[in-house]
Amino acid sequence: MNKYLALLRGINVGGNHIIKMQDLKTAFESPGFVDVQTYIQS
Repeated sequence: MNKYLALLRGINVGGNHIIKMQDLKTAFESPGFVDVQTYIQS
């Protein structure tokens, strides 16, 4: 089984157009990815 990592830059920076982590997770699960995890770097 392959593992993938997506490094997204600029998510929720500045307080405009906030994306909930659950919504981001759902966006990755909808094409069929499983065991999706999010990590908040602050």
